[in-house]
Amino acid sequence: MMSFKSFVLLSLSLAAIFAYVYAQIAPGSNAYLPPTKNGYDYPEPNKPFKPSQPGRPTPGGPGPRPPAPPTRPIPGQPGEDHVHMPGMPFDFQYAVQDAETANDYAHKASSDGDVVTGEYRVQLPDGRTQVVRYTADWKTGYHADVSYEGEAQYPQGPVPGQRGGGGGGGAGGYKY
Repeated sequence: MMSFKSFVLLSLSLAAIFAYVYAQIAPGSNAYLPPTKNGYDYPEPNKPFKPSQPGRPTPGGPGPRPPAPPTRPIPGQPGEDHVHMPGMPFDFQYAVQDAETANDYAHKASSDGDVVTGEYRVQLPDGRTQVVRYTADWKTGYHADVSYEGEAQYPQGPVPGQRGGGGGGGAGGYKY
């Protein structure tokens, strides 16, 4: 019979030998090799790409050019050649009012296919309601008007020394 100590020593020795042999047999076996075909059905380029040094002209090519003038006067605006396709008209709304978790928000929007108008409301932690009325279209983008309803309320915290005072547990807080 073999003792437990010699069994553990033999097992560790065999594991070390196995790890060494495996590392020698399969070096790089998990290395990525690119596919033999390029993955797309297009011919390989005849002349390999060689980038030029920045600021220096390529041999036989033109020198550096000044930047082209912008084709659009305002970034984000559609160009002169833009063809607008109207979208699908829609009209939706939803609202959530859950007093136990203090969730109170709503959203409604409608579109004629070109212009979207809508409004969403969110009750803020200070008691006010944030109201965002917006308009969005394909030509001028998103325009929002943000307003607030109500007055901010900051309840006085617990008094130190009383039950739950000093910011510890039992101070109320959100319910989930």
